[in-house]
Amino acid sequence: MSRASCDLAIIGGGVAGLWLLNLARRQGYSAVLIERDRLGGGQTLASQGMIHGGIKYTLNGALSAASETIASMPGRWLSCLSGESESDPDLRQVRLLSNDYFLFSDGRLSSKLTAFFGSKAIQGRVENLQAAELPPFFRHEAFRGLVYRLQDVVIDTPSLVKTLAAAGQPAIYTGNYTLNTGDPQNPVIELEDGQSIRPKQLILAAGEGNGELITRLGLPLTMQLRPLNQVVVKSAELPGLYAHAVSLKSADKPRLTITSHESDKGRTAWYLGGQLAESGVERSDPDQISMARRELAVFFPWLDLEDAEFSTLRINRAEAGQGNGQRPDTPFAEQFGNIIVCWPTKLTLAPLLGDEVMRLLGSPGNLAPISFKEAPQIGNYPWEEPDA
Repeated sequence: MSRASCDLAIIGGGVAGLWLLNLARRQGYSAVLIERDRLGGGQTLASQGMIHGGIKYTLNGALSAASETIASMPGRWLSCLSGESESDPDLRQVRLLSNDYFLFSDGRLSSKLTAFFGSKAIQGRVENLQAAELPPFFRHEAFRGLVYRLQDVVIDTPSLVKTLAAAGQPAIYTGNYTLNTGDPQNPVIELEDGQSIRPKQLILAAGEGNGELITRLGLPLTMQLRPLNQVVVKSAELPGLYAHAVSLKSADKPRLTITSHESDKGRTAWYLGGQLAESGVERSDPDQISMARRELAVFFPWLDLEDAEFSTLRINRAEAGQGNGQRPDTPFAEQFGNIIVCWPTKLTLAPLLGDEVMRLLGSPGNLAPISFKEAPQIGNYPWEEPDA
């Protein structure tokens, strides 16, 4: 068995691991990424691709720690997408699905929220659209609500994974491996192809997979899972729509969150999240589909979905344990000797996670780079996989 050393090894091939590999290699580290399955096949490709600025966290009419942490993210991602960032990855090859993201209601909103949306506190982050400015879909005579344009954008996550993977090759390995923890502070990664890698530092960026690795390494850290039951609607009649649906009934969270994606047979796939996905964890899949149909009928009574294909997708959001089980406001990165454990919390916070992890790393050791012969395996949207 051949053995090689490197500055750092990253376990986990989602957006967190791929982003960190890109940053580390650009700063002169001998770095590798190890992924057991296909790149992006966990939370990354199951996300809705929203790069948002936190307005959906202000539906109670006030700014929050979460909304302020995330406020600068659309601008930072747009800098990457234009290739203008000097420190973050070059994402010019990533497909931008929409420059516009909307927040709309099925009727009126609370006076507190409408006043807040018009306040100086979030000036430039929310724009109230007049009737003549509405997207075509909202000009139907049956629509009676309000529409706001947000500064958020939506990206195609498969193209994000492909772009980051292309920049990281040939330092990416996809396949089975064993983490040899004979010395927990200096673990060795043994690959299926017979190679053995001893990193000076190990980064755990495996999302839900971090739980098993934390236990194996005996680290004093907990992971929490917050489940979702997302809904996918496919139809040739669906328009491209990127929006949060809110109402007085939905309180301080979007009732529905909708993103649109190209699907098979010339169809559009609407990917539904929001409160529907959170509350849907307690429903059977048929009941969740029935609820989705009812919710869509409330917001879009003119939309004919009789022949649409509905399916569900259960996923877990993996995060650092919070004690109260609530969503963290920030990315998480903590060092335990030579091991760093991290979760981005949300796709849009990947750049902030990169900042945190890079601050924890020691200096590059002038070690020779490690290369793998086989090209990594890359995933697709989970609802487009053959076994979905």
